[in-house]
Amino acid sequence: MILNKLEFILMNNPIRAFIQDNIEARKLRKLSNLPKNKTILELGCGNGTGTKLIKKYFSPKEIHAIDLDPRMIHLAKKNVKDPSISFEVASATKLPFKDNQFDAVIEFGIIHHIPNWRDCLKELGRVMKPNGELILEDLSVETWKTFLGRFYKRVLDHPYKQMYTKKEFITHLKRLGFIIQYQRTYNPFGLMKYFVLVAKKKNHLNLNDENKLRKSK
Repeated sequence: MILNKLEFILMNNPIRAFIQDNIEARKLRKLSNLPKNKTILELGCGNGTGTKLIKKYFSPKEIHAIDLDPRMIHLAKKNVKDPSISFEVASATKLPFKDNQFDAVIEFGIIHHIPNWRDCLKELGRVMKPNGELILEDLSVETWKTFLGRFYKRVLDHPYKQMYTKKEFITHLKRLGFIIQYQRTYNPFGLMKYFVLVAKKKNHLNLNDENKLRKSK
């Protein structure tokens, strides 16, 4: 999903960058056991702010960062000049990468933008190495049921009808074969309800079983 004008502004301002650095990225690093010098995929890199923070806190060997919005990739390439980081326009539901390519996937609030989020999770499982980490923070249906959430829903463009509950999201990860290592919901000052999650990919994911399940529906 491409961001609307308001979301584009919200995602490209210094306040958002400050929060992402001083709260979000630090929290994810503390929760993750990922060693240094690994290969990381960033889902929904935006203008590259999150990419720089992944480099800062996780010290990877290389980062492959994707976004569906060409405007964001253009900004990211201008903002980040690092030979260990590559940016590419790509869909999270059809990733242009090999099986078992990444040691970790990191995302800062992207999957709730994706109507067919189950396909996204399946793709993430495909491109992750066995025992790789899925490290994320994201929103869910519950986000829009709070007092401020109902207001946000009026001005922000999201696929609300297709969006998952937190329970559905976690259940689906487990069905694919992920092991949930940490999950918790936050709502700082009542401003935005979101959840943080770290999951590990098993040696073998149930991707074929997932295909059968979807076809039977």
